[in-house]
Amino acid sequence: MSEVATPKALRQIARGGTLNVVGFMVSGALGFVLTIVVTRGLGDSGAGVFFSAVAVFTILANVTELGADTGVVRFVAAYRAQGRQRDVVPTIKIAVVPAAIASVLAAVVAVIGADVVASTFARDRPDDVARFLRLIGPFLPFATVSAVVLAVTRGFGSMRPFVGIESMAKPALRPALILVLGIGGLTTREVALGWGAPEALACAASFVALMVLVRRAEPRSVDAAPARSMGELAAAFWRFAAPRGLAAAFQVSVFWVDVLLLGRYRPSGDVGVYAAASRVAMVGTFALQAIRIAIAPQISGLLARGEREAAQTVYQTSTWWLIAVSWPVFLLLAVFARTTLSIFGPGFTEGGTALTILSIAMLVNLGTGNVTVVLLMGGKSSWNLFNTAVAIVVNVGLNIALIPRYGMEGAAMAWAATIIVENLLALAEVWVFLGMRPFGRGYLPVTSAAVVCVGGVAVLARAVVGDGVAGLLLACAVAAPAYAGALWFLRRRLHLDTFMASLRGGRHGG
Repeated sequence: MSEVATPKALRQIARGGTLNVVGFMVSGALGFVLTIVVTRGLGDSGAGVFFSAVAVFTILANVTELGADTGVVRFVAAYRAQGRQRDVVPTIKIAVVPAAIASVLAAVVAVIGADVVASTFARDRPDDVARFLRLIGPFLPFATVSAVVLAVTRGFGSMRPFVGIESMAKPALRPALILVLGIGGLTTREVALGWGAPEALACAASFVALMVLVRRAEPRSVDAAPARSMGELAAAFWRFAAPRGLAAAFQVSVFWVDVLLLGRYRPSGDVGVYAAASRVAMVGTFALQAIRIAIAPQISGLLARGEREAAQTVYQTSTWWLIAVSWPVFLLLAVFARTTLSIFGPGFTEGGTALTILSIAMLVNLGTGNVTVVLLMGGKSSWNLFNTAVAIVVNVGLNIALIPRYGMEGAAMAWAATIIVENLLALAEVWVFLGMRPFGRGYLPVTSAAVVCVGGVAVLARAVVGDGVAGLLLACAVAAPAYAGALWFLRRRLHLDTFMASLRGGRHGG
Protein backbone atom coordinates (compact mmCIF):
# COMPACT_ATOMS: atom_id res chain seq x y z
CA MET A 1 0.00 0.00 0.00
CA SER A 2 1.29 3.46 -0.85
CA GLU A 3 1.96 5.69 2.13
CA VAL A 4 0.19 8.48 0.25
CA ALA A 5 -2.85 6.49 -0.88
CA THR A 6 -4.70 6.23 2.43
CA PRO A 7 -4.36 9.86 3.61
CA LYS A 8 -5.35 11.04 0.13
CA ALA A 9 -8.44 8.81 0.14
CA LEU A 10 -9.35 9.96 3.65
CA ARG A 11 -9.01 13.60 2.64
CA GLN A 12 -11.26 13.03 -0.36
CA ILE A 13 -13.84 11.27 1.80
CA ALA A 14 -13.63 14.04 4.40
CA ARG A 15 -14.28 16.73 1.79
CA GLY A 16 -16.97 14.81 -0.07
CA GLY A 17 -18.37 13.35 3.13
CA THR A 18 -18.59 16.74 4.79
CA LEU A 19 -20.51 18.13 1.84
CA ASN A 20 -22.81 15.13 2.03
CA VAL A 21 -23.23 15.45 5.79
CA VAL A 22 -24.31 19.05 5.30
CA GLY A 23 -26.62 17.95 2.51
CA PHE A 24 -28.15 15.11 4.49
CA MET A 25 -28.51 17.31 7.57
CA VAL A 26 -30.48 19.74 5.43
CA SER A 27 -32.41 16.86 3.88
CA GLY A 28 -33.12 15.37 7.29
CA ALA A 29 -34.27 18.71 8.67
CA LEU A 30 -36.51 19.30 5.66
CA GLY A 31 -37.85 15.75 5.91
CA PHE A 32 -38.66 16.53 9.52
CA VAL A 33 -40.48 19.67 8.36
CA LEU A 34 -42.38 17.64 5.76
CA THR A 35 -43.48 15.16 8.41
CA ILE A 36 -44.67 18.00 10.65
CA VAL A 37 -46.59 19.60 7.75
CA VAL A 38 -48.30 16.29 6.92
CA THR A 39 -49.05 15.22 10.50
CA ARG A 40 -50.26 18.65 11.56
CA GLY A 41 -52.27 19.10 8.36
CA LEU A 42 -53.83 15.64 8.07
CA GLY A 43 -53.68 14.30 11.65
CA ASP A 44 -52.44 10.87 12.65
CA SER A 45 -54.99 8.99 10.52
CA GLY A 46 -54.35 11.11 7.41
CA ALA A 47 -50.61 10.77 7.97
CA GLY A 48 -51.11 7.01 8.05
CA VAL A 49 -52.73 7.18 4.60
CA PHE A 50 -49.86 9.33 3.31
CA PHE A 51 -47.09 7.06 4.62
CA SER A 52 -48.82 3.90 3.40
CA ALA A 53 -48.95 5.23 -0.17
CA VAL A 54 -45.39 6.57 0.02
CA ALA A 55 -44.24 3.14 1.24
CA VAL A 56 -45.61 1.48 -1.91
CA PHE A 57 -44.13 4.20 -4.15
CA THR A 58 -40.70 3.95 -2.52
CA ILE A 59 -40.58 0.16 -2.75
CA LEU A 60 -41.47 0.30 -6.45
CA ALA A 61 -38.94 3.06 -7.15
CA ASN A 62 -36.12 1.09 -5.56
CA VAL A 63 -37.14 -2.18 -7.20
CA THR A 64 -37.20 -0.61 -10.67
CA GLU A 65 -33.70 0.78 -10.24
CA LEU A 66 -32.73 -2.88 -10.81
CA GLY A 67 -29.47 -2.41 -8.91
CA ALA A 68 -28.24 -0.08 -11.67
CA ASP A 69 -27.66 2.76 -9.18
CA THR A 70 -25.06 0.75 -7.27
CA GLY A 71 -23.71 -0.77 -10.47
CA VAL A 72 -22.87 2.52 -12.13
CA VAL A 73 -21.06 3.82 -9.04
CA ARG A 74 -18.86 0.72 -9.00
CA PHE A 75 -18.23 0.37 -12.74
CA VAL A 76 -17.86 4.04 -13.66
CA ALA A 77 -15.42 4.60 -10.78
CA ALA A 78 -13.49 1.41 -11.62
CA TYR A 79 -13.31 2.12 -15.36
CA ARG A 80 -12.05 5.64 -14.76
CA ALA A 81 -9.45 4.35 -12.27
CA GLN A 82 -8.30 1.77 -14.86
CA GLY A 83 -8.09 4.28 -17.73
CA ARG A 84 -11.11 2.84 -19.58
CA GLN A 85 -12.94 6.10 -20.29
CA ARG A 86 -14.43 4.85 -23.58
CA ASP A 87 -16.38 2.21 -21.65
CA VAL A 88 -18.06 4.77 -19.39
CA VAL A 89 -20.78 6.23 -21.65
CA PRO A 90 -21.93 2.82 -22.98
CA THR A 91 -22.16 1.61 -19.38
CA ILE A 92 -24.37 4.59 -18.50
CA LYS A 93 -26.77 3.66 -21.30
CA ILE A 94 -26.73 0.01 -20.21
CA ALA A 95 -27.79 1.13 -16.72
CA VAL A 96 -30.36 3.85 -17.42
CA VAL A 97 -32.47 2.41 -20.26
CA PRO A 98 -33.65 -0.83 -18.54
CA ALA A 99 -34.40 1.06 -15.31
CA ALA A 100 -36.47 3.61 -17.23
CA ILE A 101 -38.49 0.90 -18.98
CA ALA A 102 -39.07 -1.01 -15.73
CA SER A 103 -40.22 2.12 -13.90
CA VAL A 104 -42.76 3.06 -16.60
CA LEU A 105 -44.28 -0.42 -16.43
CA ALA A 106 -44.38 -0.27 -12.62
CA ALA A 107 -46.08 3.14 -12.71
CA VAL A 108 -48.83 1.77 -14.97
CA VAL A 109 -49.35 -1.20 -12.65
CA ALA A 110 -49.41 1.07 -9.58
CA VAL A 111 -52.10 3.31 -11.04
CA ILE A 112 -54.25 0.50 -12.40
CA GLY A 113 -53.86 -1.72 -9.36
CA ALA A 114 -54.15 0.99 -6.71
CA ASP A 115 -57.42 -0.37 -5.29
CA VAL A 116 -56.02 -3.89 -4.90
CA VAL A 117 -52.85 -2.69 -3.17
CA ALA A 118 -54.77 -0.37 -0.86
CA SER A 119 -57.29 -2.99 0.18
CA THR A 120 -54.42 -5.37 1.00
CA PHE A 121 -52.44 -3.04 3.23
CA ALA A 122 -54.97 -0.56 4.61
CA ARG A 123 -57.29 -1.79 7.35
CA ASP A 124 -59.28 1.41 7.19
CA ARG A 125 -59.48 4.21 4.60
CA PRO A 126 -58.36 2.01 1.64
CA ASP A 127 -60.08 4.36 -0.82
CA ASP A 128 -57.91 7.25 0.38
CA VAL A 129 -54.72 5.20 0.05
CA ALA A 130 -55.73 4.15 -3.48
CA ARG A 131 -56.47 7.76 -4.45
CA PHE A 132 -53.05 8.83 -3.17
CA LEU A 133 -51.35 6.04 -5.15
CA ARG A 134 -53.08 7.06 -8.36
CA LEU A 135 -51.91 10.64 -7.89
CA ILE A 136 -48.23 9.91 -7.15
CA GLY A 137 -47.86 6.82 -9.39
CA PRO A 138 -47.11 8.79 -12.62
CA PHE A 139 -44.04 10.33 -10.93
CA LEU A 140 -42.43 6.91 -10.39
CA PRO A 141 -40.30 6.86 -13.59
CA PHE A 142 -38.84 10.25 -12.73
CA ALA A 143 -37.78 9.02 -9.28
CA THR A 144 -36.15 5.87 -10.64
CA VAL A 145 -34.26 7.48 -13.52
CA SER A 146 -33.13 10.38 -11.35
CA ALA A 147 -31.66 7.95 -8.78
CA VAL A 148 -29.65 6.08 -11.43
CA VAL A 149 -28.41 9.24 -13.16
CA LEU A 150 -27.31 10.81 -9.87
CA ALA A 151 -25.50 7.57 -9.06
CA VAL A 152 -23.53 8.02 -12.28
CA THR A 153 -22.40 11.46 -11.13
CA ARG A 154 -21.09 9.86 -7.93
CA GLY A 155 -19.16 7.37 -10.04
CA PHE A 156 -17.44 10.38 -11.60
CA GLY A 157 -16.34 11.36 -8.10
CA SER A 158 -18.65 14.37 -7.82
CA MET A 159 -20.93 14.69 -4.81
CA ARG A 160 -22.39 18.09 -5.67
CA PRO A 161 -25.20 17.03 -8.02
CA PHE A 162 -26.50 14.44 -5.57
CA VAL A 163 -26.32 16.80 -2.61
CA GLY A 164 -27.73 19.77 -4.47
CA ILE A 165 -30.61 17.93 -6.13
CA GLU A 166 -31.47 14.94 -3.94
CA SER A 167 -30.48 16.22 -0.51
CA MET A 168 -31.44 19.89 -0.78
CA ALA A 169 -33.63 20.96 -3.69
CA LYS A 170 -36.16 18.10 -3.69
CA PRO A 171 -36.67 17.99 0.11
CA ALA A 172 -37.05 21.79 0.15
CA LEU A 173 -39.62 21.83 -2.65
CA ARG A 174 -41.90 19.22 -1.11
CA PRO A 175 -43.12 21.00 2.04
CA ALA A 176 -43.11 24.34 0.23
CA LEU A 177 -45.30 23.06 -2.61
CA ILE A 178 -47.64 21.25 -0.22
CA LEU A 179 -48.15 24.44 1.79
CA VAL A 180 -48.69 26.55 -1.35
CA LEU A 181 -51.11 24.07 -2.91
CA GLY A 182 -52.86 23.65 0.43
CA ILE A 183 -53.68 27.31 0.95
CA GLY A 184 -57.29 27.32 2.08
CA GLY A 185 -57.19 23.71 3.25
CA LEU A 186 -54.88 20.71 3.03
CA THR A 187 -56.25 17.52 1.46
CA THR A 188 -54.81 14.30 0.06
CA ARG A 189 -54.64 15.81 -3.45
CA GLU A 190 -52.47 18.76 -2.44
CA VAL A 191 -50.14 16.57 -0.39
CA ALA A 192 -49.79 14.03 -3.23
CA LEU A 193 -49.01 16.58 -5.94
CA GLY A 194 -46.72 18.60 -3.70
CA TRP A 195 -44.80 15.46 -2.77
CA GLY A 196 -44.61 13.99 -6.30
CA ALA A 197 -43.94 16.97 -8.58
CA PRO A 198 -40.35 17.58 -7.34
CA GLU A 199 -39.42 14.13 -8.70
CA ALA A 200 -39.90 15.38 -12.28
CA LEU A 201 -37.87 18.52 -11.64
CA ALA A 202 -35.09 16.50 -9.97
CA CYS A 203 -34.91 14.12 -12.94
CA ALA A 204 -34.41 16.97 -15.43
CA ALA A 205 -31.72 18.58 -13.26
CA SER A 206 -29.93 15.23 -12.88
CA PHE A 207 -29.52 14.83 -16.64
CA VAL A 208 -28.13 18.35 -16.95
CA ALA A 209 -25.56 17.65 -14.22
CA LEU A 210 -24.54 14.36 -15.85
CA MET A 211 -24.02 15.92 -19.28
CA VAL A 212 -21.73 18.53 -17.75
CA LEU A 213 -19.61 15.87 -16.04
CA VAL A 214 -19.35 13.69 -19.16
CA ARG A 215 -18.20 16.64 -21.28
CA ARG A 216 -15.61 17.63 -18.69
CA ALA A 217 -14.20 14.11 -18.43
CA GLU A 218 -13.87 13.22 -22.12
CA PRO A 219 -11.18 15.68 -23.26
CA ARG A 220 -8.84 14.75 -20.40
CA SER A 221 -9.22 10.99 -20.84
CA VAL A 222 -6.43 8.77 -22.16
CA ASP A 223 -7.55 5.16 -22.41
CA ALA A 224 -5.05 2.52 -21.35
CA ALA A 225 -7.19 -0.28 -22.83
CA PRO A 226 -9.34 -0.72 -25.97
CA ALA A 227 -13.09 -0.22 -25.70
CA ARG A 228 -15.18 -3.33 -25.12
CA SER A 229 -18.36 -4.26 -26.93
CA MET A 230 -21.78 -3.38 -25.55
CA GLY A 231 -22.45 -7.08 -25.04
CA GLU A 232 -19.33 -7.57 -22.91
CA LEU A 233 -20.03 -4.45 -20.87
CA ALA A 234 -23.69 -5.36 -20.36
CA ALA A 235 -22.86 -8.90 -19.29
CA ALA A 236 -20.32 -7.71 -16.71
CA PHE A 237 -22.61 -4.94 -15.49
CA TRP A 238 -25.77 -6.99 -15.03
CA ARG A 239 -23.95 -9.95 -13.47
CA PHE A 240 -23.18 -7.53 -10.66
CA ALA A 241 -26.26 -5.29 -10.75
CA ALA A 242 -28.99 -7.94 -11.06
CA PRO A 243 -28.32 -9.57 -7.67
CA ARG A 244 -27.92 -6.10 -6.20
CA GLY A 245 -31.28 -5.09 -7.68
CA LEU A 246 -33.02 -7.97 -5.98
CA ALA A 247 -31.15 -7.22 -2.76
CA ALA A 248 -32.20 -3.56 -2.98
CA ALA A 249 -35.80 -4.67 -3.36
CA PHE A 250 -35.45 -6.69 -0.16
CA GLN A 251 -33.71 -3.82 1.64
CA VAL A 252 -36.29 -1.17 0.84
CA SER A 253 -39.04 -3.66 1.68
CA VAL A 254 -37.46 -4.14 5.09
CA PHE A 255 -37.49 -0.37 5.49
CA TRP A 256 -41.18 0.07 4.61
CA VAL A 257 -42.93 -3.28 5.07
CA ASP A 258 -43.49 -2.65 8.77
CA VAL A 259 -45.56 0.42 7.85
CA LEU A 260 -47.62 -1.60 5.36
CA LEU A 261 -48.15 -4.56 7.70
CA LEU A 262 -49.02 -2.27 10.58
CA GLY A 263 -51.71 -0.79 8.33
CA ARG A 264 -53.04 -4.28 7.66
CA TYR A 265 -53.45 -5.13 11.36
CA ARG A 266 -53.93 -1.74 13.04
CA PRO A 267 -55.89 1.50 12.37
CA SER A 268 -54.35 4.18 10.15
CA GLY A 269 -53.81 6.38 13.23
CA ASP A 270 -51.30 3.87 14.57
CA VAL A 271 -49.62 3.80 11.16
CA GLY A 272 -49.24 7.58 11.23
CA VAL A 273 -47.71 7.59 14.71
CA TYR A 274 -45.31 4.74 13.97
CA ALA A 275 -44.31 6.15 10.58
CA ALA A 276 -43.46 9.47 12.22
CA ALA A 277 -41.34 7.67 14.82
CA SER A 278 -39.50 5.58 12.22
CA ARG A 279 -38.86 8.63 10.01
CA VAL A 280 -37.35 10.41 13.01
CA ALA A 281 -35.07 7.41 13.50
CA MET A 282 -33.95 7.65 9.88
CA VAL A 283 -33.25 11.38 10.14
CA GLY A 284 -30.37 10.53 12.45
CA THR A 285 -28.66 8.37 9.82
CA PHE A 286 -27.60 11.39 7.74
CA ALA A 287 -23.92 10.69 8.41
CA LEU A 288 -24.22 7.03 7.37
CA GLN A 289 -25.80 8.02 4.07
CA ALA A 290 -23.34 10.87 3.53
CA ILE A 291 -20.25 8.74 4.11
CA ARG A 292 -21.78 5.91 2.04
CA ILE A 293 -22.03 8.23 -0.95
CA ALA A 294 -18.43 9.44 -0.51
CA ILE A 295 -16.83 6.10 0.34
CA ALA A 296 -18.26 3.93 -2.46
CA PRO A 297 -16.12 5.23 -5.39
CA GLN A 298 -13.07 5.38 -3.11
CA ILE A 299 -13.42 1.75 -2.01
CA SER A 300 -14.15 0.65 -5.58
CA GLY A 301 -11.06 2.41 -6.94
CA LEU A 302 -8.75 1.11 -4.19
CA LEU A 303 -9.93 -2.48 -4.56
CA ALA A 304 -9.71 -2.25 -8.37
CA ARG A 305 -6.02 -1.30 -7.96
CA GLY A 306 -5.45 -4.10 -5.42
CA GLU A 307 -4.89 -1.72 -2.47
CA ARG A 308 -6.82 -3.79 0.06
CA GLU A 309 -5.01 -2.48 3.14
CA ALA A 310 -5.77 1.09 2.13
CA ALA A 311 -9.42 0.16 1.59
CA GLN A 312 -9.52 -1.37 5.08
CA THR A 313 -8.09 1.78 6.63
CA VAL A 314 -10.64 3.92 4.79
CA TYR A 315 -13.46 1.64 5.99
CA GLN A 316 -12.30 1.64 9.61
CA THR A 317 -11.69 5.38 9.79
CA SER A 318 -14.99 6.27 8.13
CA THR A 319 -16.73 4.05 10.70
CA TRP A 320 -15.11 5.96 13.56
CA TRP A 321 -16.24 9.22 12.00
CA LEU A 322 -19.78 7.86 11.63
CA ILE A 323 -19.93 6.87 15.28
CA ALA A 324 -18.47 10.19 16.42
CA VAL A 325 -21.16 12.15 14.57
CA SER A 326 -24.22 9.89 14.84
CA TRP A 327 -24.18 7.96 18.09
CA PRO A 328 -24.89 11.08 20.21
CA VAL A 329 -28.04 11.74 18.14
CA PHE A 330 -29.45 8.25 18.73
CA LEU A 331 -28.47 8.13 22.37
CA LEU A 332 -30.44 11.33 22.93
CA LEU A 333 -33.37 10.01 20.88
CA ALA A 334 -33.41 6.78 22.87
CA VAL A 335 -33.61 8.62 26.19
CA PHE A 336 -35.93 11.49 25.14
CA ALA A 337 -38.12 9.72 22.58
CA ARG A 338 -41.49 10.99 23.81
CA THR A 339 -40.23 14.55 24.01
CA THR A 340 -39.02 14.39 20.42
CA LEU A 341 -42.29 12.99 19.07
CA SER A 342 -44.42 15.59 20.84
CA ILE A 343 -43.51 18.07 18.09
CA PHE A 344 -45.82 16.22 15.66
CA GLY A 345 -48.92 16.89 17.70
CA PRO A 346 -51.21 15.24 20.26
CA GLY A 347 -51.13 11.47 20.31
CA PHE A 348 -47.74 11.04 18.65
CA THR A 349 -45.96 10.55 21.98
CA GLU A 350 -47.51 7.07 22.00
CA GLY A 351 -44.70 6.09 19.65
CA GLY A 352 -42.03 6.84 22.27
CA THR A 353 -41.22 3.22 23.11
CA ALA A 354 -41.01 2.32 19.42
CA LEU A 355 -38.59 5.20 18.80
CA THR A 356 -36.40 4.09 21.71
CA ILE A 357 -36.20 0.56 20.29
CA LEU A 358 -35.36 1.85 16.83
CA SER A 359 -32.73 4.24 18.17
CA ILE A 360 -30.90 1.42 19.94
CA ALA A 361 -31.00 -0.63 16.73
CA MET A 362 -29.52 2.30 14.82
CA LEU A 363 -26.52 2.29 17.17
CA VAL A 364 -25.76 -1.19 15.82
CA ASN A 365 -26.43 -0.08 12.25
CA LEU A 366 -23.97 2.79 12.52
CA GLY A 367 -21.55 0.79 14.65
CA THR A 368 -20.80 -1.55 11.72
CA GLY A 369 -20.15 1.37 9.40
CA ASN A 370 -20.73 1.13 5.67
CA VAL A 371 -20.12 -2.61 5.69
CA THR A 372 -22.58 -3.26 2.85
CA VAL A 373 -20.79 -0.72 0.65
CA VAL A 374 -17.49 -2.53 1.23
CA LEU A 375 -19.14 -5.82 0.30
CA LEU A 376 -20.66 -4.38 -2.86
CA MET A 377 -17.60 -2.44 -4.01
CA GLY A 378 -15.65 -5.67 -3.52
CA GLY A 379 -17.93 -7.18 -6.18
CA LYS A 380 -19.87 -9.42 -3.78
CA SER A 381 -23.40 -8.48 -4.78
CA SER A 382 -24.53 -12.12 -4.50
CA TRP A 383 -23.53 -12.17 -0.83
CA ASN A 384 -25.46 -8.97 -0.30
CA LEU A 385 -28.45 -10.63 -1.94
CA PHE A 386 -28.22 -13.54 0.51
CA ASN A 387 -28.04 -11.16 3.47
CA THR A 388 -31.05 -9.14 2.39
CA ALA A 389 -33.05 -12.29 1.63
CA VAL A 390 -32.44 -13.48 5.19
CA ALA A 391 -33.32 -10.01 6.46
CA ILE A 392 -36.67 -9.82 4.65
CA VAL A 393 -37.66 -13.28 5.92
CA VAL A 394 -36.79 -12.26 9.49
CA ASN A 395 -38.57 -8.93 9.08
CA VAL A 396 -41.83 -10.18 7.60
CA GLY A 397 -41.98 -13.15 9.96
CA LEU A 398 -41.44 -11.05 13.08
CA ASN A 399 -43.84 -8.33 11.92
CA ILE A 400 -46.61 -10.86 11.36
CA ALA A 401 -45.88 -12.47 14.73
CA LEU A 402 -45.46 -9.29 16.80
CA ILE A 403 -47.70 -6.56 15.33
CA PRO A 404 -51.08 -8.18 16.16
CA ARG A 405 -50.05 -8.46 19.82
CA TYR A 406 -47.71 -5.50 20.40
CA GLY A 407 -48.69 -3.02 17.67
CA MET A 408 -46.12 -0.28 17.06
CA GLU A 409 -43.67 -1.74 19.54
CA GLY A 410 -43.87 -5.09 17.73
CA ALA A 411 -43.08 -3.42 14.41
CA ALA A 412 -40.12 -1.65 16.00
CA MET A 413 -38.79 -4.89 17.50
CA ALA A 414 -39.06 -6.61 14.11
CA TRP A 415 -37.15 -3.84 12.36
CA ALA A 416 -34.50 -3.75 15.09
CA ALA A 417 -33.91 -7.50 14.86
CA THR A 418 -33.65 -7.23 11.07
CA ILE A 419 -31.07 -4.45 11.24
CA ILE A 420 -28.92 -6.44 13.66
CA VAL A 421 -29.11 -9.69 11.65
CA GLU A 422 -28.32 -8.07 8.28
CA ASN A 423 -25.40 -6.01 9.59
CA LEU A 424 -23.81 -8.87 11.49
CA LEU A 425 -24.00 -11.13 8.43
CA ALA A 426 -22.28 -8.52 6.25
CA LEU A 427 -19.71 -7.83 8.95
CA ALA A 428 -18.75 -11.51 9.17
CA GLU A 429 -18.43 -11.78 5.38
CA VAL A 430 -16.22 -8.72 5.04
CA TRP A 431 -14.05 -9.89 7.93
CA VAL A 432 -13.72 -13.57 7.00
CA PHE A 433 -13.94 -13.62 3.20
CA LEU A 434 -12.57 -10.22 2.16
CA GLY A 435 -9.98 -10.21 4.92
CA MET A 436 -10.85 -6.67 6.05
CA ARG A 437 -10.99 -6.06 9.78
CA PRO A 438 -13.91 -3.75 10.52
CA PHE A 439 -13.09 -2.12 13.86
CA GLY A 440 -9.50 -0.95 14.39
CA ARG A 441 -7.80 0.82 17.28
CA GLY A 442 -10.11 3.83 17.33
CA TYR A 443 -13.36 1.90 17.68
CA LEU A 444 -13.53 1.31 21.43
CA PRO A 445 -12.40 4.84 22.37
CA VAL A 446 -14.99 6.60 20.18
CA THR A 447 -17.89 4.35 21.21
CA SER A 448 -16.97 4.71 24.90
CA ALA A 449 -16.77 8.49 24.60
CA ALA A 450 -20.25 8.68 23.07
CA VAL A 451 -21.85 6.31 25.58
CA VAL A 452 -20.32 7.98 28.64
CA CYS A 453 -20.36 11.66 27.64
CA VAL A 454 -23.75 11.68 25.90
CA GLY A 455 -25.72 8.57 26.89
CA GLY A 456 -24.74 8.69 30.56
CA VAL A 457 -25.38 12.43 30.82
CA ALA A 458 -28.80 12.07 29.11
CA VAL A 459 -29.90 9.34 31.55
CA LEU A 460 -28.83 11.47 34.53
CA ALA A 461 -30.54 14.59 33.13
CA ARG A 462 -33.78 12.70 32.63
CA ALA A 463 -33.57 11.26 36.16
CA VAL A 464 -33.03 14.71 37.67
CA VAL A 465 -35.25 16.96 35.51
CA GLY A 466 -37.61 14.50 33.84
CA ASP A 467 -38.54 13.43 30.31
CA GLY A 468 -39.27 16.83 28.87
CA VAL A 469 -37.76 19.73 26.96
CA ALA A 470 -35.92 20.95 30.07
CA GLY A 471 -34.27 17.57 30.57
CA LEU A 472 -33.25 17.38 26.90
CA LEU A 473 -31.77 20.88 26.95
CA LEU A 474 -29.86 20.14 30.15
CA ALA A 475 -28.46 16.93 28.65
CA CYS A 476 -27.30 18.76 25.52
CA ALA A 477 -25.76 21.61 27.52
CA VAL A 478 -23.69 19.27 29.71
CA ALA A 479 -22.88 16.60 27.11
CA ALA A 480 -21.73 18.89 24.30
CA PRO A 481 -18.55 20.28 25.93
CA ALA A 482 -17.70 16.95 27.56
CA TYR A 483 -18.00 15.06 24.28
CA ALA A 484 -16.16 17.74 22.30
CA GLY A 485 -13.29 17.49 24.80
CA ALA A 486 -13.16 13.72 24.45
CA LEU A 487 -13.03 13.93 20.66
CA TRP A 488 -10.26 16.53 20.84
CA PHE A 489 -8.24 14.20 23.06
CA LEU A 490 -8.81 11.35 20.56
CA ARG A 491 -8.33 13.44 17.41
CA ARG A 492 -5.10 11.79 16.23
CA ARG A 493 -6.22 8.24 16.94
CA LEU A 494 -9.47 8.83 15.03
CA HIS A 495 -7.71 10.74 12.20
CA LEU A 496 -9.85 13.76 13.00
CA ASP A 497 -6.77 15.91 12.41
CA THR A 498 -6.72 14.66 8.79
CA PHE A 499 -10.42 15.42 8.57
CA MET A 500 -9.99 18.99 9.79
CA ALA A 501 -6.90 19.61 7.66
CA SER A 502 -8.78 18.50 4.55
CA LEU A 503 -11.53 21.02 5.26
CA ARG A 504 -9.03 23.84 5.71
CA GLY A 505 -6.97 22.95 2.68
CA GLY A 506 -9.42 21.99 -0.05
CA ARG A 507 -12.78 22.43 -1.60
CA HIS A 508 -15.73 20.57 -0.18
CA GLY A 509 -16.59 17.92 -2.62
CA GLY A 510 -15.99 17.05 -6.21
